[in-house]
Formats: sequence, C-alpha cells, structure tokens
Amino acid sequence: MDNSYTCEDLSLILDSLKEDGEFREFYEASDRAWDMAISDMPSETEERKEAYRREAAQLLAEYENKRKLRMRLHSQKADRIRKIFYAAAAAAILLGALIPATYHYLKPKTEQAVTVLYVEAVTHRGEIKTVILPDNTKVTLNAESLMIYPDSFIGDERSIELFGEALFEVVSDPDRPFTVKTENMKISVLGTVFNVKEYANDALTTVTVASGKVEVNLAGGKALLEKNQQVKMDKYTGDFEKWTIDAGKYLSWTDGALYFHRTPLREVVNMLNRHYPQVEIKLAEGEYPNLISGEHDNRRIEAVLTSIVYTTGLKCKIKGNKYTLYK
Repeated sequence: MDNSYTCEDLSLILDSLKEDGEFREFYEASDRAWDMAISDMPSETEERKEAYRREAAQLLAEYENKRKLRMRLHSQKADRIRKIFYAAAAAAILLGALIPATYHYLKPKTEQAVTVLYVEAVTHRGEIKTVILPDNTKVTLNAESLMIYPDSFIGDERSIELFGEALFEVVSDPDRPFTVKTENMKISVLGTVFNVKEYANDALTTVTVASGKVEVNLAGGKALLEKNQQVKMDKYTGDFEKWTIDAGKYLSWTDGALYFHRTPLREVVNMLNRHYPQVEIKLAEGEYPNLISGEHDNRRIEAVLTSIVYTTGLKCKIKGNKYTLYK
C-alpha cells in the first residue's frame, strides 16, 4: 500500500509461501493490513468502505468459481490451486486493485525484458463463450471449459492450453504454427477450423476438422486430418481411430444443439449436465454399455431423457431437479 515492495517482490513472496506452505502467516498479515487500511479511511467514507468490501467479496467469489471448475478439471491439483488463488486474492485486496486471473503471477513489463502474461478464459455449466486471441484467432468455448493463453504470441509458435471443448477458427500464419495442448494431445495447424474435445470426466477425446488440415500428436502415434475427418481416442487404453464424419453435426453445439453418434451413455450424461445447468442427471450404479445416437435442437431436458429411455429401455426417476437413469 505504501509502495515499499514491487509486484515482482510480491511474486517472490507468494512463490516462497507456495513452496513452504506457510499461508497462515500470510493470511494473518493480510488481515492486519486490511484492518489498518479500513481504520485509515476518512470517517465520511462509510459508503466507500462498503463498496470496497463488496469488491473484495466479488473478487473472492470469482476466484472461488474458478477453483470449483478446476477441481472438476484436474482434481488432483485442487488443494494447491485453492491456496494459490486465495493468496493472490488477498494480495490483490492489499494492493487495492483487482488483478485478472492469470496462469502465472503478474509481473510488470519493463524496458529490459518483455514478460508474457497468461490469461484464463473460463466457462461454467450451460455457458458458451467467444474469445478473440492476440492473433485474431476466434475461439468458441463450450460449457465447463478452461483455456489458458498468452496476452501476446512471441516466438515461432502460437501455443495455448485447453481443458474441455472449444472450436478454433485459426488465422493463417505460415511462419508460426498454431498449437493446442491438452493433457493427452498436441494439435498443430497453420490456419484452419477445427474442434477439440477433452473433458477430464469423459473417456473419449476427439479432434474434428471442419476445414483445412490438422496434425494430431497422440501418445500412441500421429494422425493427419482433413475436412470432415475426426480422430477419436480412448484416454484409458490409448487406442485411437480416424474416420470420416459430418463435421457440421459435431459442431452444432455452438448453436446450442446436442448431437450424439454412438456416444457412450456415461459421456451423454456428462454432456447433458454441462448443457443443462438447472438440473442434475446421474446414472445409478451398474454397467451401462449403451451407445446413444440422436440430434436434439434446443430441446427441453425432459424430451431428451424421454428419447434416451425409449431407445435404451432404461427407466428415469425424477426428484425435484434431479434425474436418475437406472436399469
């Protein structure tokens, strides 16, 4: 607050705390600093103090939402991420400014060196979001997805990370390939339109090409895809196959529609939960080898479940906003 330390100093402090796990002292210090800041405010600014409290609460709520999403995307790192997020949130309050959610701690750009900031784009259940990257590439994020990208592309590669599903409309740049990295794949293109789908709770991961050519590097080999081709990989076995499809149908989610083609029932349930945020859909215990096919254009959840029940012979129990499919 008194400019005794730079943002780089703060970053070093946070790194040290992260290594040692000494967050309790940090929280105590931040509480004392916050109390001092409040006490130093002029007495006539009660309304402003309340505004600061609301701003702090909003900041923490945003970080909490991102933390919950990360717990679903990569739960094994949830505790560490929670600590980092809350430390960053407390630091932001001390500095008196909201900071954007970044993959790394923010550092100011200097004349001596250019620092790249990593930005996060996040969607929640039932949400679709469009993001324009620094090279004007258009990205449409599906529900419950996370994309991490730099605020500027420096060097000979344009690289981003994805957890979830996104449609990429890549601006052509022959000198700088565009790369999408997921937990199980690396996709490289020069300029094309393609879809990547890899959710943590789905067994299958896919890349679908709508135009141009795409190179997909997998643990078990490499696949070269052209328009209306798709590669599908089982994350648990590493087996993958390349086949010809109608890309438009697989990309209909960008218009709010649902499309299944021999899709495992468990993956269908995951898709429905992401698509309909107002309900909770579950499978009862047991094995469900059912493969689902069908198209649903902005249909109510009851209509979709009725179709699934009819084609599979399963039953559906409804309790409030909770739906359970069972044998």
